[in-house]
Amino acid sequence: MIIDTIKYVIIFLTVFFSISLIRLIINFFRALLSTPPEKVVIERRDLIYYGVCFSFIITVIINYLS
Repeated sequence: MIIDTIKYVIIFLTVFFSISLIRLIINFFRALLSTPPEKVVIERRDLIYYGVCFSFIITVIINYLS
């Protein structure tokens, strides 16, 4: 029961963090392809958030593969 709940929470977080990182990548390419190209401004708080997203997804992938 509790294990299944934890699995659902991990799946939810993985999907949520994946969507966040996809949004970051889309914003990067949108800024890169604009005329003229613009800088992508990522504040410190956002940088920490994206770092946590990326590390969580890497951790899930490593745990899934092992």
